[in-house]
Amino acid sequence: MTALWIILGVLALIIAIIVVLLHFSIKAHIEGSLKTLSLSVKYLGIKLYGLELPNKSEPEEPKTEPAEEIELQEIPQTDEIAPEGPKDESESEKPPEAESEPPEEKEESKPDEEEKAEPKPTLIDQFNEYKKYIPAGKKAFKKLLKLIRFKNLRVELLVGNEDPYKVGVAFGRINSIFYSVLGLFCCIFSVTLDKTSIKCDFEKKTTELSFGTDIYVRPSAVVALAAYVGIYYLKVRKSMKKLEISAKEKSENERKEHQS
Repeated sequence: MTALWIILGVLALIIAIIVVLLHFSIKAHIEGSLKTLSLSVKYLGIKLYGLELPNKSEPEEPKTEPAEEIELQEIPQTDEIAPEGPKDESESEKPPEAESEPPEEKEESKPDEEEKAEPKPTLIDQFNEYKKYIPAGKKAFKKLLKLIRFKNLRVELLVGNEDPYKVGVAFGRINSIFYSVLGLFCCIFSVTLDKTSIKCDFEKKTTELSFGTDIYVRPSAVVALAAYVGIYYLKVRKSMKKLEISAKEKSENERKEHQS
């Protein structure tokens, strides 16, 4: 009996440790610009994944390798020609092959009563079949997007051009597009802003962009969401099976009544 309590206590301790570990968020830090990008994924301070893209604008110097000396081997030339062997008379006196007659096609026996092909389900039928899962899927998808948290979001954009008119037009268009997209982004995800700025520069001819953010995802919330979707799916499947069984029983009863 004591051994059973020890095993149960160990299992409870393992489950508690797993639950506590799932409550720690996975952190992804993104930093980049138009030419560079760096990504690092950490969990409990341990780096799980890292990515760094270098500056592609700077051309890499071609590496010069020392030319290897290739020794050419002299191929011995022989003037002797191998004598041709005597040709087989059997090969020369072979009769022409008879043209193969095409095989007679056998007439397939057609059944007297043709089986009626089952009608294929239309798109409307398929949509009605999966329509029951749409509310749960929509709700789960919204919750999943809200579970992704963006913290310390920073976006800095510098519009450069020597022509003031072009800079003004570009500045107005970028502001209208950027802040509308940012508003939609904040509605979809959980976002905390650090800095957003769009500036003009009449001395530079190029546009510069720099951004950075920290992304947090809690594994326990994702597991809970997956459990919710799975339970809802099982409930719907169970109700559909009950409807199918009741429909079959009803059709059988009607057939028995017609036979009687």
